[in-house]
Amino acid sequence: MLLDVSRALRAPGEEIPFLHRDAIPPQEIFGETVEFSDVLLSGFYSAMEESLHIRGTLSAVAHGHCAGCLKPVDYRVEVPFDETFTRQGRYARTEEESGEEEGWMFEGSKVELSHLALTLAVLDLPIRFECGDDCPALSQLMSEDEFTTHACQKDMPDQHPFSALQQLLTKDQEV
Repeated sequence: MLLDVSRALRAPGEEIPFLHRDAIPPQEIFGETVEFSDVLLSGFYSAMEESLHIRGTLSAVAHGHCAGCLKPVDYRVEVPFDETFTRQGRYARTEEESGEEEGWMFEGSKVELSHLALTLAVLDLPIRFECGDDCPALSQLMSEDEFTTHACQKDMPDQHPFSALQQLLTKDQEV
């Protein structure tokens, strides 16, 4: 969906508040489909010469499944942002003239915010969804991992991945 920024283009330097509802399509992340709902960008935008400054907060709800028990999990996405969009078109400066690297672009009096919303939401997601501290599958997995890790390190110190490096270090110290 497009955000109409014509008010800012007519009044350069003036900050204008906005609320923008958007949609993020389902995303395949590490083999799991994550869906998003209630995507809302809110904040302020202002125009200066050939750029548009937009700052605010993205809020959304991501829907996934617990990594342990596979129950549905909702994760609240809340991300602040502060971005500058550069105008492209026949009167816009080229990348070399402006001295800026590739970034967000807009054309005319409307700005596409869907890609910004997608980027912010996906980068805020946890590595894995968990239904909570009381998840029986994750708590059992954690207790097994702790036991295995401690047993290997205490009972068989020469069987860890860096044992060969440890032996080299020990030989160097003796010489």
